[in-house]
Amino acid sequence: MAIAATINKTTYHGDQKVTFGTIAFDSSYPTNGEAFTPSTFGLSSLDHLTVAPSGGYVFEPIISTSKIKAYWVDTTVDGAAMAEVANTTDLSAVTLAQFVAYGNSN
Repeated sequence: MAIAATINKTTYHGDQKVTFGTIAFDSSYPTNGEAFTPSTFGLSSLDHLTVAPSGGYVFEPIISTSKIKAYWVDTTVDGAAMAEVANTTDLSAVTLAQFVAYGNSN
C-alpha cells in the first residue's frame, strides 16, 4: 500500500505553493521507505518536505527517491542512535504525522 495525505491548509510563499496536513501510514512499511509523488501533497513538483515525528517514530523524507523513511530508537542494534523500521512493520496507528510541503502547482 502507500501513505495517504490529508491537506488541511494551502497557501503561497512567493511563487511556491505550500501545503500543510497530516499523513497516515499503512500496515506494511517497505524497506527503504514509503513511496510518494508530488500529487500526494497537492503539488505538481516538490521542492521540500518536512514530516514531524509521530507515534514514537522519526521520519526522513528523501525527495530524490520520492520516499519517506521511518526510524525508531532501537537500543538492541549496535549502539546506533536510530534504526530504520523493519520491513513489513505495521505503522497504521501513525495517522496524524504532520507535514509541510513546498513546491509548484502547475
